Parts: sequence; structure tokens; C-alpha cells
Amino acid sequence: MSLWLVSNAVLDLVGPYAMLLYVGKTAGYHSRIQEEIHELLLSFAEAGANVVRLKGGDPLVFGRGGEEMDFLQQQGIQVEAIPGMVLYIDLL
Repeated sequence: MSLWLVSNAVLDLVGPYAMLLYVGKTAGYHSRIQEEIHELLLSFAEAGANVVRLKGGDPLVFGRGGEEMDFLQQQGIQVEAIPGMVLYIDLL
């Protein structure tokens, strides 16, 4: 599986029983529509899974993270946003 947000070395740290699903979006290509992503998050959470949604950039501004959190909270699912590291490049 190729994920652009983390290296393969990081993915190698994922436990053997974890399921990895790519639901990313790039310019002109969406692997899944947003409603489908909402339903996937909800179905795994309702099944009792620990769900991690890895997002790039600032997910609450550009990545619809806030929308996903609101959807899950409206369904009674407890959510938590854990900030990661954002790389800033200053081009002069």
C-alpha cells in the first residue's frame, strides 16, 4: 500500500491485525466520495474498532476533518483530534 502521508517505515509499525484503507483525495481524483468516508468511519466505530484517520496539512481547515468529526459526534461517537507535525517551507 502506498500512502503519501507517511513513509513505509512508519506503516511497518502498524500492528498485524490493523486494517489500512486508503481514502485519500488528490487534484482530480477522489478514491471515495465524502459521504462514503463518513459511513466507513461510522461503521468501524460502531463495530468497536479504534479508528485512526490520518490526514495531511491542516485537516480542520483543508481536509474536512471538522466535518468528519461533526458527523461522528452527531451519531454519538466520541472523537479526538490529535495534532501532528506540519512542515512549513518558506520560499523567499
